[in-house]
Amino acid sequence: MGQLLRRKSVELDITGDLTQVKELSGEKLADLILINDHDFTYAKIRFDDGSIATLKAHLGKLNDGLSRALCWSAAWDMFRDAELSATDFIEIALTGLAGEDDITTVTALMSQLNTAVEIYAADRNRDTLREKVAGALLSLLKSAKAGSDHQLQFARSFAALAHSKEQGAEIRNILDGKFQDLKIDADLRWHLILCLVERGLSSRAEIDAELERDNTLTGALSHERCIAAFPTLEAKEAAFKKATEDESITNWSRLSAIQGYNRPIQRHLHEGFVDRYFDLILETYNTKSYEVSSSIIDLLYPSYLISSQTLAKTDAWLNGPGKDSHPTLRRHILEAKDSLERALRVRGIDN
Repeated sequence: MGQLLRRKSVELDITGDLTQVKELSGEKLADLILINDHDFTYAKIRFDDGSIATLKAHLGKLNDGLSRALCWSAAWDMFRDAELSATDFIEIALTGLAGEDDITTVTALMSQLNTAVEIYAADRNRDTLREKVAGALLSLLKSAKAGSDHQLQFARSFAALAHSKEQGAEIRNILDGKFQDLKIDADLRWHLILCLVERGLSSRAEIDAELERDNTLTGALSHERCIAAFPTLEAKEAAFKKATEDESITNWSRLSAIQGYNRPIQRHLHEGFVDRYFDLILETYNTKSYEVSSSIIDLLYPSYLISSQTLAKTDAWLNGPGKDSHPTLRRHILEAKDSLERALRVRGIDN
């Protein structure tokens, strides 16, 4: 009852630009047409409008795990190629999540949903989509099997995307152990506290107390990440300087500072650092170790400031100070530019 079932499957060889499938001639058009079902070969799958409508409404009812995986993969590929909007992809993903029992797939989808909201959604839609996704994940969290991997994934992803005041309060409820049998280990505690910090819902006193509770190297790095994640220009300034100027810190400490600085919901605080980033990357690459310079160059690129202005500044560097720079350095910036251009294309269809 209520399942999306395979009605007919045809195996064939593809020849030329078009191949007629005679076995399906005269058949009633299916609600979902899945090319390369059974994953027999390498193929770039595309769905027609009717199949997309079916995925939006019924993906979670598709009873074959491999077929679902192919649908997930193809939808994500269409999305990244600007053939499916962020709003449509998110609708497909949320419809399918409730019926997905494979934790590997669920974990991948959590990452994709975060990217869909924070990178590929149009500015005008992002807050609405963030709140929608967080609300759906909270519902899944509340209905997940106690102590399951699904429960843990939903908790982590909900906290990362929580948007409304009420959703922020739920992060605190999770941290306080109000969800049955959800194991709150040190790693999850720090993740939840970080999510509270970046939303202005925690304090320096709380993260200091948490460091006393978890007085380990991992705890110290998590504490540094939280310090950099406070939603103030002062916190961003200190983190940016620490990452780019402080030669005394370890690479792990630098990484924590960058991770705390570069929070997607704080993108508005990054605007004043874009020119400074482009001013320092050439010297950074020429004077620091590759490990240090690549962390700074890759992770401080303004990847959440997705705009024509960021693209223009990237091109200005590539055609100016970076024109004759080392090919490896140029490759780092060109790859960042490619990701930015892809995001602009995808966002362009999120009406």
